[in-house]
Amino acid sequence: MGDDEKVPGYEALIHAQEEAELNEPPGDWRVEDWLAFALFWALAAVVFTQFFSRYVLNDSIAWTEEIARYLLMVTAFIGAALAARRGTHIALELVLNMLPRGPRRWARLMLGVITVGFFAIAAWLCWSIAEAMMYQPMVVIDFPLGWVYWGVLAGMVMTAFRLAQASWIRFREGEPERVADPSEGARL
Repeated sequence: MGDDEKVPGYEALIHAQEEAELNEPPGDWRVEDWLAFALFWALAAVVFTQFFSRYVLNDSIAWTEEIARYLLMVTAFIGAALAARRGTHIALELVLNMLPRGPRRWARLMLGVITVGFFAIAAWLCWSIAEAMMYQPMVVIDFPLGWVYWGVLAGMVMTAFRLAQASWIRFREGEPERVADPSEGARL
């Protein structure tokens, strides 16, 4: 292989990915992006308050631990919708990538339908839990625990919607003839 045909190494691939992310179009944020952003920073503020009160003031504020836990739960489910839209959920695609283009296209659609069905059932179950927990107060503050489950439900509904949307778009676009091997060009 000549110098002009050099395969990029791991660091070059990482830098190329970072460069591509820097050039993403601005304003491509959706509802789940803004919610995850706001929840994350609220969580950071609560955790910082907990840290400050415990280690600097030497008197821990009781509600910060519980609220941080609930904010983390809701942030995770809202973040799942964000990952579903971007197609960045972790997946084992070994068998799918070995299939020819046509069957691979239908298999991905079938997996998308199953996944959306899972999140739809989970959202339906979460609905009943959220309603039941509206009468249960949180441990430290007198606030209905059901609001936490409504946040989880919102994340599940958004995730199901974004997965359905992404599955349909990918099905309409079709599959490439050859699936790119992410390890090609990487050096150890």
